[in-house]
Amino acid sequence: MSAEASTAVERHVARCAGVRLHWREAGAAGAPPLVLLHPSPRSGAMYESWLPRLAALGFRACALDTPGYGASDALPQPVTHLQDYLPVLRAWARQQLGGARPVVYGSATGAQLAIAWGRAHADDLRHLVLDNAAHFDDAERATLLARYFPDLRPRADGSHFRLAWTLATQMAQFFPWYEANEAHRFSIRVPDAAEVHASAMEFLAAGPGYADAYRAAFEHERAANVLGLTLPTTLLRWAGSPILPHVDRLLAEPRPANIGVLHTPAPQSERLAVIEAHLVALPAT
Repeated sequence: MSAEASTAVERHVARCAGVRLHWREAGAAGAPPLVLLHPSPRSGAMYESWLPRLAALGFRACALDTPGYGASDALPQPVTHLQDYLPVLRAWARQQLGGARPVVYGSATGAQLAIAWGRAHADDLRHLVLDNAAHFDDAERATLLARYFPDLRPRADGSHFRLAWTLATQMAQFFPWYEANEAHRFSIRVPDAAEVHASAMEFLAAGPGYADAYRAAFEHERAANVLGLTLPTTLLRWAGSPILPHVDRLLAEPRPANIGVLHTPAPQSERLAVIEAHLVALPAT
């Protein structure tokens, strides 16, 4: 296989535990697998430009669309917790990875999914790399669950389109998005129209269930879930994280020896370079 072919991004669909799952991948079939799990309500499309770089580093990089997001079918039953997604993820891994244990990189909801997978089935995985993983206390969690997820069901006047646009715009600048003031600003950069459009379309594509994995992730975002991991794990401290104070709260907790911390700078290109160097340096087993 040529270098150009091995770094080309391809799209695939397979039925896994009764759910049609979509993913993008790049890299040689026999290369060490690296699974990328996305934030909600995004999809694996957000990693498409990164996949060729990861393939060039020697990985088989796979960016999955979580069930209900992107081009993957929703789960057939209502989502009550993140563990509901694990049968599909595990079925995909068994079918597609030939028994190889992947490194799993997850951001935000993707990080919480990776934690849930690692807690329940540590032997499935080689290493977790967790971005935007944090701790929220019960009062913060209750407020977020009550206010963070407006109803995006279609309305005759089209106002759900405007609401999705507002969400996409303010989530890029404030946390939580509904506190659009300087005290809650994490970025001074205003996203351009193309970025907002792409993000808003992912909200709308996920439909009224856009909050399913998102809500479950907030419920799961507790230090105890991270600190109970037994497999090798790296927590990323991204200087530009929208939830940096909550990340730092997690990092302040005493950690077992299997959990390390990697500091990454705010600029995206520099940040990815640090993460890539760390991925390449991970032990092979």
